Amino acid sequence: MTNGRRVLVVDDYEDARELYGAYLRHVGYEVTTAADGSAALRCALQEACDVIVLDVSLPAMDGMTILRLLRANSRTKDIPVIMLSAAVGEGVRAETREAGATRFLGRPCLPEELDAAIRQVLRS
Repeated sequence: MTNGRRVLVVDDYEDARELYGAYLRHVGYEVTTAADGSAALRCALQEACDVIVLDVSLPAMDGMTILRLLRANSRTKDIPVIMLSAAVGEGVRAETREAGATRFLGRPCLPEELDAAIRQVLRS
């Protein structure tokens, strides 16, 4: 049983994708995962995502670049994006805000915290 909401989880760390994906499916979301920027952009454009959870540190194309590309595209510009990062300094937070992130969560981030953030942005 799903709540009809689709979440795209983008993280190069397989354990994080599996952990967040399994938990979010358990609480009722439809979940798609991507391990890199190219796959993330392809999924965001091809599937109707309600929320994107995006790691800041990704190989080849970092999360900030992906976020800027999402915001520049008319099909993805309004999708809420929750950025995740182990770098929790104000500089990183400010950069994600300026690039158009909806929320920022520092790591470690429990699946329950991610679910709460997703619910909050969906209500907004």
